[in-house]
Amino acid sequence: MALDLQNLDPGVDPGSDFYLHANGGWLAAHPIPPGYGAWGSFEEVVTRNEALLRELLEHAAQSPEGDLDRKLGDAFAAGMDLDAIESHGLTAIQPQLDAIAAVGDVDDLLTLLPALHRSQLYALFGCEVTVDHDDSTRHLLWVAQTGLGLPTRDSYFDDSHPAQELRAAYVEHIAAQLANVGVTAAGDSATASDVLAFETRLAELHMKPEELRDPGRTLNRHDVLQLDALAPALDLPGYLLAFGAGAAETVNVQNPALLAGLHEVLAGTDAATLRAYLAFVVVRTVAGALPQVVDDEAFSFYGRRIGGQDQQHERTKRVIDAISGDMGEALSQRFVEIKFPPSAKARALGMVDAILEEMRASLDTRPWMSDATRARGRVKLDAIGVKIGYPDKWRDWSGLDVDRANYAANRLAAARFEVARQLAQLAEPVDTTEWEMAPHSVNAYYHPVRNEIVFPAGILQPPFFDAEADDALNFGGIGTVIAHEITHGFDDQGRRYDADGAFRDWWEVSDGENFTALADRIVEQFDEYTVLDGVTVNGRLTLGENIADLGGLALAQRAHARVSAGAPDVDGLPPAQRFFLAYASLWRANVSEELQRTLVQVDMHSPRHLRVRGPIANLTAFRDAFGLTDDAPALRPPAARIEIW
Repeated sequence: MALDLQNLDPGVDPGSDFYLHANGGWLAAHPIPPGYGAWGSFEEVVTRNEALLRELLEHAAQSPEGDLDRKLGDAFAAGMDLDAIESHGLTAIQPQLDAIAAVGDVDDLLTLLPALHRSQLYALFGCEVTVDHDDSTRHLLWVAQTGLGLPTRDSYFDDSHPAQELRAAYVEHIAAQLANVGVTAAGDSATASDVLAFETRLAELHMKPEELRDPGRTLNRHDVLQLDALAPALDLPGYLLAFGAGAAETVNVQNPALLAGLHEVLAGTDAATLRAYLAFVVVRTVAGALPQVVDDEAFSFYGRRIGGQDQQHERTKRVIDAISGDMGEALSQRFVEIKFPPSAKARALGMVDAILEEMRASLDTRPWMSDATRARGRVKLDAIGVKIGYPDKWRDWSGLDVDRANYAANRLAAARFEVARQLAQLAEPVDTTEWEMAPHSVNAYYHPVRNEIVFPAGILQPPFFDAEADDALNFGGIGTVIAHEITHGFDDQGRRYDADGAFRDWWEVSDGENFTALADRIVEQFDEYTVLDGVTVNGRLTLGENIADLGGLALAQRAHARVSAGAPDVDGLPPAQRFFLAYASLWRANVSEELQRTLVQVDMHSPRHLRVRGPIANLTAFRDAFGLTDDAPALRPPAARIEIW
């Protein structure tokens, strides 16, 4: 891995616009390819990884080596067999459509709901099992808000012209899909409009995306018997029993207002609209595995209008994506054998140790933090678990049946298999070796309840990481990602969980107030960024990621400066400059307007260019690396610069 100087734009002063200085050459040479809404470093790595995944799946389909390979190969062959998909038509979802057609009233709907949810056909609300936020050795069932077809609740109420156009297109899309599966006649926009009106009433009960980030709002434990008091007409204890969650003694209700108001919305809606809504949820969920007319219509709305793609991805990529969702860890098991040697894991672990040491120093030197909170922070930091590359123990897939000839049936079977796996965990202690992301993913995460950082083998690839590269590139690349995830343990959400992952306030009151004042300044900084015509960043929605970007960059920079003291220049660039250039290269991307408009509404991350411009504007170390003055346009005035970690 090397820094390609052709990716820079030397005509742009780094003190004026560092993002374009670092990436201008690359941006000009890499327009968004067909089938994508964006193209950047992440997409490049995903595409390279997918080339290997394709080879593995093609081999498994032709010459499987054992039962796991056979399942993967059969799943791949079924997804690629377009003739069989057309031949099967709607048979995989016909039982659900028939059951929905028999719904005559609200009671019938509520009786049907558990069966739909067991196949992850999440109408009205959804369920998942996760680690208990009060006791990380146990599992807890969550009842979560879901069931809307537009990107966010505000999509239903925004009066802007683009939002009105989106809702009009959504009605056309609902009408087309209901006709495609024989629920309504072609051109029946009235029923589709009724579905939109129904979803709008549901949306009124939904929390906003920024509200969903607040665990103080979303952690609402209820004894199962208390659920009747919350929503008497829904018979939620009966629902849980029928769903298969009889082992649950308590339940976390993410949005109590949704459940409390749901029956009134249902009772005020005619049965025909309820049937149409349920049918549309089924079709929307499974569309990519159904005949081409359904698949194409789904892409037209969700891919083109919302995702900004000009055409569908090639079939192979879409099937790989589906298998990654259904059997991701199984697919990863083959991937990591080739892509992630032990030497890479050792180098990555060494970087984690260096950055944890830097976070320890940060905790020790925060002028706004008391000694009491500082000491508890060190206990939490020392307790953070680290997972690199792949799990120590692989998941068992022996109970999943895969049909080589029926793609849609396979996807529903995988959904039922996952729901059953999660529900079985309710009676079991937490397995600390378990991963919540497929190891071939180009991503990473911090889990606040497990108090662990996880870095899949998929992201431990160039330009993020190379075991043979120098420190400047690795610390500017994966080092900033590592530090980002560590910082999440101490962002506005993560700081509210203790060393054991329990949701508990371990901060002195004055320290919490000091932290909040600094965090509010980050909200103000990002609220000022305009992304599109009149569309600004939501600084509250993106706060946690912005804190982690700023803290991650600062921590990785300090760790790099410490470990690379005396390192030589390369290509005429000192290590400090190469560190920042490597960081900026991670976030290079051309993004379509349609996708960017969607992401600003729903994504907890700031737009990619602002993940460079926003953090570096606060870093004096960036100023020093490039010999800038304090009034450089890329920098905020010294008094306005923000440092939390």
